[in-house]
Amino acid sequence: MKTISRYIMTLALLITAATGAWAQGPYTVQFKANGNTKTVENVTLPWTISCDYDYGNGELDLIIQELYAINGEGCASGSYGPPVSSGSEKVICGLTGSPYANNHFITINGPFNGTATCTGKYFDPNSKEFDYFLEITIPGYIDGSAVNLNADKTEASFKMPQYDVTATYTIKRDISVDVTATMGDGTNGVRYRVKKSEQVPGKYEPAEMNMLQVLALVAVHDDIEQKDLTQTQDYYCRIYKLDEQTKQPEGDGVELVDFDFAPGLYALKAFAEKGSNYAGETDLSNTFQLFQGYQVEVAAKEFITYYKDEPLYADTETSADAELYTITSVNADQATLSAAIETAPSRTPLLIFNNSDEAKTFLLIPANEEPNLQLTVAPEFIGTTEATTIAASTDDQTNYALNGKAFVFVKNDLPVAANKAWLSINTGVPSARITIVFEDATKIANTNITNLTNGDWYTIDGRKVNVPSKKGIYIMNGKKVVVK
Repeated sequence: MKTISRYIMTLALLITAATGAWAQGPYTVQFKANGNTKTVENVTLPWTISCDYDYGNGELDLIIQELYAINGEGCASGSYGPPVSSGSEKVICGLTGSPYANNHFITINGPFNGTATCTGKYFDPNSKEFDYFLEITIPGYIDGSAVNLNADKTEASFKMPQYDVTATYTIKRDISVDVTATMGDGTNGVRYRVKKSEQVPGKYEPAEMNMLQVLALVAVHDDIEQKDLTQTQDYYCRIYKLDEQTKQPEGDGVELVDFDFAPGLYALKAFAEKGSNYAGETDLSNTFQLFQGYQVEVAAKEFITYYKDEPLYADTETSADAELYTITSVNADQATLSAAIETAPSRTPLLIFNNSDEAKTFLLIPANEEPNLQLTVAPEFIGTTEATTIAASTDDQTNYALNGKAFVFVKNDLPVAANKAWLSINTGVPSARITIVFEDATKIANTNITNLTNGDWYTIDGRKVNVPSKKGIYIMNGKKVVVK
């Protein structure tokens, strides 16, 4: 069976032959006579064989005897003349310098094309002379003169002897050429959310898809034949984790069945399936990002601002101390917070509070759908999804940036990162700072529920409930309880 790599090998042999540098042996030499063939392998040239006058067991004797099926006595007298050669100047048939004229010899000085012939006389077991006729060839040998080159010396060809080889072959499409592997819509950085696996500790799984839907995201397209290849029939995939900076693979990759779906940057390659009509492998696909959510760092008992164009909630397992709020109103030097929010609607400027005594990294997870929530957001509280600059305050517009505990007056232009929020006020007398205050129903620290030990359940904003109806943070017996 031939594949494209073997075609390349054949071309290399042709080019080698065209330069006159075909292999230098050892060779196989064939003798034909009387309808029989004698093959001698591993012959190093030049090579001489001759008859043995005394015993008839020289190399040439043995070849003649085998081809003519006799037990002869030796080559006949030279009175009949020396053996005659034809077909190649590389083959010499003659007599030795022995005083006896019947020591025939054949010398092959080098490899040759075609057929050489040697004839002579030989004694049969009854001492009767007969004519032997030997055809001599070197099977498979083709020298440079037999190779045809085109004018540009980019193509070489030769005619192979019919008896050289009979081959069956399958042409395989090399998928490293004009075949493209893509993930999703084919854009770099396409994102998919994952979550911690509930069945396999330490692994992740797609958060919004099953495995069949994941497989459907992979496409391998033949740009020459204009068709898609079939997964598992034509190809299989390996997924590679990429270095975030260089975008280069960090290892050998894994097949999808062994992939752990851990957050990170990835790309994939398609490899020809064994037994398919394809060979090779594709280049890396477009990059894709697996993410569990957005990590934010918040100092102990402080706030940060956050703004995103998708609904968010704090991970109940890792971020139990995170509390999400927005600002409902701004009056004079106070910004009033909303009730605590379980799932914030998209494009809601948020304040995230760390209700613990140590700095924490919280995980904000995108929700699958918008929450059914009526939420009042102060028009002065604005956010951005891109890095920008909070303009210096003017007589007509006063801007305030959060310092962790309060909003402070922006005197000069202030660059801010993406996904941040600030206050921009165009009424009233400017203040040096705007403090953050809780509504009475919101500020748990100022309610009596933290002191109750009656076994009742309360929401984080102070409302009594019979039993928790959904996941989230609740108060019971004065302590926070995370319901999963």
